[in-house]
Amino acid sequence: MPIDRCYVIVNPTAGRGAGARVRARIVQDMERAGARVHVVETERRGHAAELAEAAARDGWPAVVAAGGDGTVHETVNGLMRAAGYGQSIPLGIVPVGSGNDFAQLAGVPRDAGRALARILAAEPRAVDVGRVGDRWFTNGVGIGLDARVAIEVDRKRRLRGLAMYLAALATVLRSWRPARMRVEADGEVVADGPMTLVTVGNGGRHGGGFWICPDARIDDGVLDLCACDALGTLGILGFLPRVMRGSHTGAKCVHMHRVRRLRVTSDDPLPVHADGEIIARDAHEVDIEVAPGRLRVLA
Repeated sequence: MPIDRCYVIVNPTAGRGAGARVRARIVQDMERAGARVHVVETERRGHAAELAEAAARDGWPAVVAAGGDGTVHETVNGLMRAAGYGQSIPLGIVPVGSGNDFAQLAGVPRDAGRALARILAAEPRAVDVGRVGDRWFTNGVGIGLDARVAIEVDRKRRLRGLAMYLAALATVLRSWRPARMRVEADGEVVADGPMTLVTVGNGGRHGGGFWICPDARIDDGVLDLCACDALGTLGILGFLPRVMRGSHTGAKCVHMHRVRRLRVTSDDPLPVHADGEIIARDAHEVDIEVAPGRLRVLA
């Protein structure tokens, strides 16, 4: 049944103001299609999660996130909190951010008009969602190098897309030292030693163009693990082009696994991100699991 009422969460700063500019288009297209729409703009970090949870509890049949991966991440966290142990209400996405990784993996058109048309016509699709601690994620969790890069990205908002991530990586590599990690996948130790990164992918693409877990699928009921042994600066720079192509998975230093539960422990402080959002800077134990089919997406 087509969606006839939508609660729309707009991040006005997404995509250097593209979020604010797309607001009028959302209202126009949805009202023209006969749908009732209520639009609210986010005002601070975490606001989208609060708005989404409240909308779901108030009985809205669908919530639309207009923004980037960060806005989607927050919105999903609100929807999942409201869902409890069940499926979420449907999520629509109008991708106007820098990376838009999850939107692409879910098959959402990049053009706002086409994305809105899909939202209004699509049947909800059940996809997997992951959980790290008390936080939900749609695309992936990174521990180690990619989390350090995510921290630096947060300081480089003047850039966009892949350029932003490459600039952040260049800064991080000046002082990078790999942490020692013990990685247990479904109860089995699969890595134990200094690691460049441990990335868990619900989807295959991360950071606007890095295919760290290229075979991951958002609806296969499992998470893909990429654990990379410690590399020096030159090794990382040589490794980077392969990660961008997704051709690194057969390298000797890379350990790929499909998992339902993962635990990473370390005596060293570990930076951790979920969908590019920093959730810890000095964690010593990280628990991750998949929740198959719990998120519904209009795509």
